[in-house]
Amino acid sequence: MALEDVARPSAGARAMVMTVAAVPLLFVISGLAIRYAAFASVSEETGFAAYARALCRWDCAWYIGISEQGYERFPIPNHSNVGRWSFFPLYPMLVAAIRSVFPFPTILIATITSIACSYAACLVAWPLLEKNMRAYILYCAFLLSGPFSFHFTTFLSEPLFVLLTSCVFLALKRSSYLAAGVSSALLSATRLVGVFVVFATVIQMFSEHRRQGGSALSFPRWLLGRPDLLVAVLISPAGLFAYILFLYLTVGDGFAFLHIQRAFGRVAGDPLVFLWDGLSNVPKTGWLPTSPQWSALAAIAGLALSAVLAVRRQYGAALFCALCIILPLITNLASMVRYVIGLAPLTILLAILLSAPKLMWLAALVLFLGACYFTTVAWIGGYLALV
Repeated sequence: MALEDVARPSAGARAMVMTVAAVPLLFVISGLAIRYAAFASVSEETGFAAYARALCRWDCAWYIGISEQGYERFPIPNHSNVGRWSFFPLYPMLVAAIRSVFPFPTILIATITSIACSYAACLVAWPLLEKNMRAYILYCAFLLSGPFSFHFTTFLSEPLFVLLTSCVFLALKRSSYLAAGVSSALLSATRLVGVFVVFATVIQMFSEHRRQGGSALSFPRWLLGRPDLLVAVLISPAGLFAYILFLYLTVGDGFAFLHIQRAFGRVAGDPLVFLWDGLSNVPKTGWLPTSPQWSALAAIAGLALSAVLAVRRQYGAALFCALCIILPLITNLASMVRYVIGLAPLTILLAILLSAPKLMWLAALVLFLGACYFTTVAWIGGYLALV
């Protein structure tokens, strides 16, 4: 009987599992309801397919093109002279694979897949949140029913990026380095900055070596004596290298994803100048910040939260997030809000900080749900061009 009790989960454990699964599902439903209400208020069309098309803004169209037609080669008559190469292939490939099984419109499949990825990201975040239920509720609300939930529920790279990032840091938390390496490889095929997560892996390995009594000087020798750790590090950028090889063989330029940035107006410059230009772009009427101001504030907030991660000795996550913000900031502020909110360590940290006082947690939850409607209307209307 004692052995059976050990093997059989307790009623409390089963109830907790069901709660953890039900919380993000609740916000999936509430988020769909709020965003659909916003869609219905500005559109004469009805139905989920029309809703999915309405939320497909800006980069979403590029991902649909990749999923349906692949990457183009020049010259192509009657096509745009801006190639799709800056958008990494993993998520469009995933949607294309699902579409080959289910013959539905691409945006419909992508919307459902994005919601599923965001739901899974919430489940993975549960142990990363140290099983803090208030923080978990706030995190799920932010991703699935929050003011930027349209980013995580349409055909953009955020849903898969957040899911894979969470998988990497959960694997590192459990010292499962091979799992972290595989997730890192997939992350580097999702977005260019995903390759930076390898630094978090190396930092975690170094921390483990130091906990075992090793010195900093002996770390390289210790690492070389662990083939499993070496494999985890070496496969981390495999997704990026595979994409470089693909572009070299098909386009003739393995770094086309970098060279095409000029066509999108991304030219290297002083990030401090970009921040100042964004902050000084004051609204001509009203008091609401302009899109450049929102982007600049998002970059500053993201770097500040990265510093908090460092203070909390989460050095790998801090370095990864800082690099993911600084690299695009070197070119300009475009899409900076997307980049910041798509960094799982930052949103997880924010959920933890906001959940500490109960009143602040409740206020944040109400704010997230209340703002979802208005930001979705702005997104559908094209007013959030730079975020």
